[in-house]
Amino acid sequence: MKKLIFILSTLLTGATLSAQQIPLSENYFIDKYSFAPSYAGNFNTKFLFLGYRSDWTGIDGGPKTFRLSFNDAFMNNAGLGGKIIYDKAGIFSQLYILGSYSYRLKVNENNNILFGLSAGLYHNTLHIVDYYNDPNYNADPSLISQDVKSKLKFMSDISLVWAMKGFEAGFMFSNINFGDANYDEVDVKYKPLANFQFHTTYDWKVAENWDIVPLAILRGGKYIKSQFEIAAQVMYQQKVWGSLLFRDPGVWGIGVGAGIGKGLKISYNFNLASNVALNVFNNHEVCLGINIFEYIVKK
Repeated sequence: MKKLIFILSTLLTGATLSAQQIPLSENYFIDKYSFAPSYAGNFNTKFLFLGYRSDWTGIDGGPKTFRLSFNDAFMNNAGLGGKIIYDKAGIFSQLYILGSYSYRLKVNENNNILFGLSAGLYHNTLHIVDYYNDPNYNADPSLISQDVKSKLKFMSDISLVWAMKGFEAGFMFSNINFGDANYDEVDVKYKPLANFQFHTTYDWKVAENWDIVPLAILRGGKYIKSQFEIAAQVMYQQKVWGSLLFRDPGVWGIGVGAGIGKGLKISYNFNLASNVALNVFNNHEVCLGINIFEYIVKK
């Protein structure tokens, strides 16, 4: 038993430190609510978004992320939203289930401040069976008989965005929690790591039917190296768009998307790393948005 606790303690400590950053997504141009809770009820309301992202597709066990989100306006200046994120990287998986509330404070005709708060539950699992995947490894069956699951942990995000005539700037603190969390099977404690995110963007209308939207993001957190990202979207008639992206160190990306009628949006993003071999660090992400209310027959 002591051997089991030692092995799991080592694995859990390493896995927790490496996996606690909120899973990346480049759906922020189509689903701003996934970017920060302040956007709940303020952008693409009534849309149900389903997303899938595959990172490091040339490496076995690379991260895979599934997302589900929905947001809508509530009363005059408020918004509500909910999201589910499931992420699996190697033998480590994590699950976020969050509900959000936002409030829009109108300072004057051109300035608004968007406040956002999310709260929910966090859970992670260490898949011990996957760890011993070498057929030549003779493991003690007692060590691989079951996965190790954490107890549910309260989690929250808070964000603020200043919006002025197409310009937006904001910050978010995520993974906010109180106290240590525990696992059911072993006497090991861990503390989810808090993250931060700053961003700024501007919707530049260069012509009657054309918009260019540059975006800059800075991410980081405790024991997590800060990461800078810049992207730009070009949109035609608010229906068809393409995007370019750079994220340090050395990640380049392109994206395309389209709005089909009033009730359907779809996007695809692709990344590659310039500092490693091609077809090793490629990332793919698809997102489908459905306004279910557009397909409900109104009597």
